[in-house]
Amino acid sequence: MSKHNQYIALIEKLLTHLKNTKLEYFKASDHAVTPDKKRFFNQQALLRNRFFQDALSELQRLGMSSDDIVISRFNFDQLLISSIDTLKATAIEKCLLADQSLLDIYTQLESFEIKKIDFTIPISTIENAMEQNKEWVTVFLAKKNRAI
Repeated sequence: MSKHNQYIALIEKLLTHLKNTKLEYFKASDHAVTPDKKRFFNQQALLRNRFFQDALSELQRLGMSSDDIVISRFNFDQLLISSIDTLKATAIEKCLLADQSLLDIYTQLESFEIKKIDFTIPISTIENAMEQNKEWVTVFLAKKNRAI
């Protein structure tokens, strides 16, 4: 497969993961107790949507029509990585896992020389969100352990 086709396939994979991550953040917002957390999760979902639009624009720049892009198909990757532990994970932990997948894809995209899009902003945003989520997960688990 040519570098061009590999790049397109990776952008399409990114679109699927961005869509799924946006949904995870909206679910986390639904479960949020405080207004600050609800606002944070909603903002992160909207940022994932903006990154989705940027990636979609990159595909269109490469000559792909939006009709050619399949992003609504069943996500077999997500099914394969799902386990009982993942199903039991909190909404924040699911956001962390989804963001880690996004970072992995963005890292792979960085190696392509044909890219015209700057991935530093999405990478930085995702890393910052992950730090905040890790902090909240740590606090949540500490409270949970004290209650036991």
